[in-house]
Amino acid sequence: MKKVVFLLLVSFYSFAQTGIGTTTPINKLQVEGATSDPATSGIAANGILRLSGSSGAHVLDMGLSNSTTFGWIQARSESGYGTNYNLVLNPNGGNIGIGTATPTAKLNLVGGGMRIATGFTNIGTRPAINTSSIGNYEIRGVGGASQNDATDDGFLRISAGGGSAASGQSSIDISGYSTVTDMNNNIVFRTASTERMRIDNAGTTTLSGNLNGTSGSSTLANFGTVMNDQTGTTYTLTAADNGKIITFNNASAITVTVPALSVGFNCMILQKGTGQVTLSASAVTISNRYGYTKTAGQYSMFTLVCIASNVYISSGDMNN
Repeated sequence: MKKVVFLLLVSFYSFAQTGIGTTTPINKLQVEGATSDPATSGIAANGILRLSGSSGAHVLDMGLSNSTTFGWIQARSESGYGTNYNLVLNPNGGNIGIGTATPTAKLNLVGGGMRIATGFTNIGTRPAINTSSIGNYEIRGVGGASQNDATDDGFLRISAGGGSAASGQSSIDISGYSTVTDMNNNIVFRTASTERMRIDNAGTTTLSGNLNGTSGSSTLANFGTVMNDQTGTTYTLTAADNGKIITFNNASAITVTVPALSVGFNCMILQKGTGQVTLSASAVTISNRYGYTKTAGQYSMFTLVCIASNVYISSGDMNN
């Protein structure tokens, strides 16, 4: 018996197109199928293209929506579409660009903004702090080589500018737990690469640089120690009293000297004891609506504000 051998030669030319589900493919490979939104349950055919392994229960499905114009990619369980898995891009390194062919960062977004849609409404209360997981509404800088969301350390910087010179950058640094004092649970604000304000882990807010046109540092009221308790019969105000409540507790009359301080300086004077408190101007002018210079009596208080260079206004529970 003679053996007959058929030799079939198939040639694919460089201009040939291959179509699956279509007889008129446009690209080298075109797969055409029914449009559908990604299913969230069941195991029925869903999508146009699937990548699956010879082992394991996870698959990668791709398709085109039938309800609107988006395309979709979904990593999920082969045996139940209600179970979703992670989709990892460039796990070994490299940048990802959206709107650009030359990304220069791990994620480079060009030509649009970023939206975090959480379903949060204008009547919702402040969400609780998340620990082991990141909330739908937050961006978190986590620390450690493992990038573990359950760790307490971490650092996040939001910046703009400064690509050619640090002096052109403004930034906000947010840090979690650290054994380095400068980095331990604080928020730092900078302009022109210079720190302007810091909130430390005790809640004290320190302002640096220019504040209302005046150089130096200042501590905001209600962010640090705001009480200054005095028991003597004389006291001279200082810049450190800015934003504070100064109490005077003495049975004898008390004199408070008001020197030249920065514009915007303000404090409250409280007569805690039976001794009346009297303001004494030192090379400054203190104006009062009724010309009063003293507290009205025990438990009375008034406000003192520097409104211009060497010019003060006092107002409150006062008399002469």
